[in-house]
Amino acid sequence: MNPRDLPEVVAELLIEMHEVRSEMKAINGRLNRLEHRIEGVETELKLMREENRQNTDCMIDAFSKSMAPLIDRVLSYEKHLNTLENPTS
Repeated sequence: MNPRDLPEVVAELLIEMHEVRSEMKAINGRLNRLEHRIEGVETELKLMREENRQNTDCMIDAFSKSMAPLIDRVLSYEKHLNTLENPTS
């Protein structure tokens, strides 16, 4: 390499360095936004899981309450059958 070309080469390297630095800043900005979005998605998922758990608990409670009369009738019918099969007289 010719020593006279050195200032031009250094100038080109400086320009490249500034371009790379600018691109890296843009990438870092994108990464920061992506990390923020991921945090938001994780928070949303946690809230959805909790809501689903609560909804499931409510559905189980409602189902249990709605089935209670039927279960009582079946148990009563079973007791009635037992008394018919084994009278105590």
